[in-house]
Amino acid sequence: MRSDSIGLAYQMFKRAGEVFPGEAAVWHNIGKLYHEKNRDDVADEFFRKALKCNPSFHNALEGMSMTALNRGDWDGCISYANRALAEDPTTTEAPVNRGMAYLAKKRWIEGWNGYNANVGRDKNRREIIYGDEVRWDGTKGLDVVVYGEQGIGDEISFASCIPDLVRDCKSVTIDCDARLEKLFARSFGVETHGTRYKHIAGWRGQKKFDARVNVGQLPGFYRTKDSHFHGKPYLTPNPQMAVQWRALFDSLGSKPKIGISWTGGLIHTGQKRRSVTLDTYAPLFKAIDADWISLQYKDEDTSAAEKYWVKIHDFAWGTRVHDYDQTVALISQLDLVISVCTTVVHAAGGLGKETWCLVPEVPMWRYLAASQSYNPQEGDWFPWAESVKMFRQKGREWPIHILAGKLKDKFKEAK
Repeated sequence: MRSDSIGLAYQMFKRAGEVFPGEAAVWHNIGKLYHEKNRDDVADEFFRKALKCNPSFHNALEGMSMTALNRGDWDGCISYANRALAEDPTTTEAPVNRGMAYLAKKRWIEGWNGYNANVGRDKNRREIIYGDEVRWDGTKGLDVVVYGEQGIGDEISFASCIPDLVRDCKSVTIDCDARLEKLFARSFGVETHGTRYKHIAGWRGQKKFDARVNVGQLPGFYRTKDSHFHGKPYLTPNPQMAVQWRALFDSLGSKPKIGISWTGGLIHTGQKRRSVTLDTYAPLFKAIDADWISLQYKDEDTSAAEKYWVKIHDFAWGTRVHDYDQTVALISQLDLVISVCTTVVHAAGGLGKETWCLVPEVPMWRYLAASQSYNPQEGDWFPWAESVKMFRQKGREWPIHILAGKLKDKFKEAK
């Protein structure tokens, strides 16, 4: 939906509701409009109105499962999704919503089955077909091509399963985001092409595969128990770039080098709840004397930090580049990363870099529901990388003062 069309569309559906007040589809469509604008609170009202008109309307039940998912009501999401599927077993949104709720609850097998229900059936999960190969079913000893999907953070995170695939297959070829081509080729030691967004790529017609699999399907084969998430590093930075960043950081002096990121996501992926301001980080700036390195992926105004007598070093050629090799090399030379939920967390975790991740009270599924053993002082388990600890927001309060205390303990000589 175009960002400027919601008003007109709303007026049209509102008029339709006046003419056909008992038509569930009208109220459902208004709910979808508000969902697209990241107004799930209002969307929820219209989905409920649709269900009053028709309690078995599966589209509205799907909508309710979606809004429940987005507010972290995992059980509510599962319940509404089950009701939608009972009305229409062919729907795709309901099993995907339910799958993500299962994943947040660490019900891995059910979760991955649902999560991948829309592969090849949704524009955001396009299936690339290379020839007459079949979709991979886990059979070992085959020639397999694995292709990237969704955002770059998803692609990096799911790539932690590629070493498992390489171990089990006769050969593996990677078709990834162009920004990851060099990084993945070096890290996994297999033929790699950065052509996932290209409709035509010459190499595809020259190779024959037994099977294809998208990178988001791999956890369904390799991460079906808590114990399968080993969390070990799997990314290898460019050694020459790493040396250059080391030299640059050393030229700044002997203070700790701490990378920070404070905004993440897009409007429709929860940007508002996933982001903080530099003022939020004020207790960190006051805790120790450090060199603060921006890991933001787009231009940001860093002047807010100046009131705390802090300079944010912003190396655009390392963070806003087409080749993510530079960003990974930069991260590899930091002493610590502190970030909101964004790609930086997955890259740092893939390197084994110690990372403190600020997780909103209502997280995306990959940051899980808070564990019963969660200790705000120590952080929560992040299944994708053992070097990452999650520190969760409570109410409207971010655990910044906890992190400030941890900074003082970690860098006792820096103040």
